Amino acid sequence: MTHERKNYEKDELLEILWHLDECHDLTLASLREHDNLSRFETTLNEFANNGAIKFDGTNIELTAKGRESAQEIIRRHRLAERLLVDVLGKTPEETEQAACEFEHILAPELVESICILLGHPKTCPHGSPIPEGKCCSEAKKSVGSLIIPLSEIKPNQSAKISSINTEDETRMEKLLSLGIVPGTMVKVTQKNPALVIEINQTQVALESSIGLDIKVWRPTP
Repeated sequence: MTHERKNYEKDELLEILWHLDECHDLTLASLREHDNLSRFETTLNEFANNGAIKFDGTNIELTAKGRESAQEIIRRHRLAERLLVDVLGKTPEETEQAACEFEHILAPELVESICILLGHPKTCPHGSPIPEGKCCSEAKKSVGSLIIPLSEIKPNQSAKISSINTEDETRMEKLLSLGIVPGTMVKVTQKNPALVIEINQTQVALESSIGLDIKVWRPTP
């Protein structure tokens, strides 16, 4: 087995372990149901030997070392999905395979650049949380961030959408169907009792809470 292929399998197994852990079902039986365990048996033993996991024969636990490695992979994968949907206009269903390829080739500095470009999204297009990176922590400390919620835009102000952050897949699909996608200019025409925006010369009324999910570039004074 080539070194590149071996690393690919390690990444894939860490990703599966993270998913099972998110579902609070990180056991050998669940791993066996999820995939062909035999192809990961050597890698699983390697993880146990190098301290990435703890394994008692039934339950599996990601250690701090293993969790850090898995988190990096999940972050790359879910940011790649956001990039494909928000910037390239793909549907969430179309992103899985391409995101799997992206996650193995994205350099750390490129991952941070993508996160900044997308406005530090909190969830992937499927609603799963995106682990925070260093750039996200720094952005929180920054006063007067360039990316703000649409709800902070004043009536008659226009702004460009940077990202959409929602765990509600139905809400995400609705916004995308209305043309509310990253890169689009919107104008706030009303904030109460409902949020009304103008997009592509069309007035659209939204629940006020949706204004928190839509991130925009701060308008210039």
